[in-house]
Amino acid sequence: MSGTLTFLHTSPAHIPTFDALLAAEGRGEITARHLVDEGLLAEACTHGAATPSVLRRAVAILLRAADGGAAAVLCTCSSIGEAADIADTRTDVPVLR
Repeated sequence: MSGTLTFLHTSPAHIPTFDALLAAEGRGEITARHLVDEGLLAEACTHGAATPSVLRRAVAILLRAADGGAAAVLCTCSSIGEAADIADTRTDVPVLR
């Protein structure tokens, strides 16, 4: 894979981890782009699950990333992983959880 791999995180703490994983795999041809929305997880935790509002917001972010030139998009938060499944059906760019 070459190109841009866009990550959606719910905490900036995950950025170094995923950058290190790409570096360890020797994936220098992949450009990592990190998007962070801490509010998604905060709202899901407040309500005990990803609400329809959280899922709509996350899907919108994932689709913007896909439309923004990503070769693939990865949602790194299992609490909002369902949004990746939804977004994946709405674009030709792979959206993964």
